Amino acid sequence: MSAACPDLPLVVLPANNLVRATSRPAGPVEAALRDAVTALEDFRTELLNPKGVRVAPLRDALEAAVEATDRLATLAQVAPMDATALTPIVPNHTYFGVRTAPIDDARLVSEVTVIVARALADLRIARVSLNQQAAVVLAMIYILRGLDPQDAERDPASPETPAGPAPVTPEQDELTRWVITHHFYFVLNLAAADSVRRALAAHRDGETAAAGEALREAAVYVRAFTAAMIQSGDMSAPCYDAEVRPTMAPPAVPVALTGRTQPEHKAFRKAMRTLAQTWTESFDKLAADAPEVALARDALLEADLQDIEQHVTITAALVGDDTSIIQSDEAAGSAIAMLRTMRHTRAEQYRPLMRFGDNVTLIAD
Repeated sequence: MSAACPDLPLVVLPANNLVRATSRPAGPVEAALRDAVTALEDFRTELLNPKGVRVAPLRDALEAAVEATDRLATLAQVAPMDATALTPIVPNHTYFGVRTAPIDDARLVSEVTVIVARALADLRIARVSLNQQAAVVLAMIYILRGLDPQDAERDPASPETPAGPAPVTPEQDELTRWVITHHFYFVLNLAAADSVRRALAAHRDGETAAAGEALREAAVYVRAFTAAMIQSGDMSAPCYDAEVRPTMAPPAVPVALTGRTQPEHKAFRKAMRTLAQTWTESFDKLAADAPEVALARDALLEADLQDIEQHVTITAALVGDDTSIIQSDEAAGSAIAMLRTMRHTRAEQYRPLMRFGDNVTLIAD
């Protein structure tokens, strides 16, 4: 169970940090996967209708997508494992009800489809912009496709019929939203990290097309985890201060929580540091040799900068000029100031690689 939401069962993420399968699921699950992808594509088409929002068709498309992902998550259920026997690797995992373990493809499909279904269902009531919803839905499509690799053998362990109980339907409140959207955020971070690593490997091997494809995929996941972060923060400042923030600091938890120690996000940040430190060709030089790859890398770096910029905006709305949970009361700066410094540091690092990099230089105290 989650320390924040005790009614939610534990979520088990793969110890190898890969949220894509290496085998195809059983026929019924595979068919449900494809149906869910189609429904999500239809929903995204309505979200991005060039003629504007059509209220009834948009609502119907969302309901169809929710129904399809719920059906998928139910069909994909495997026999429950005793996740309570697993030790959380960081306090964040205790709080959010996450564990890691070596898991097979059948359990990966079971876990990830539930996470996707819950995050999508929350869009029924979450106040998230059309474009941010579209970013979330596109990443869901990518994630689900990654659970059904077409050139792979079928997984003999994948259930033909549900082997476990139906997924728990979470409550519709802000603290629950905070938890279930963070579960999806973690999956997206792992997917983004994997895509960046594959892009770097393809670049080293001279596989230009594969490098560009992996970079574009990574940007999809980054834009989506930015949108998921926005979705998680869909609450008033008083609600965050009363219902959410106190649950992440003593005495509610043993130590104050910080995203810096979140393993899934650390995996993505490590991949991005490797990219910035090892793929050092300027945009112009890369564009001269491989223009599509240069644009794809630039889009990823831009998405990563926009992510931390949105983090600043959300923090300003929910925390104001207060310090972060992990800062002492005597800290020199606010949570916003700390995030803004992180943003400028990132922009300075990315500037030589970007088409329109920021001319920002941090001045040492």
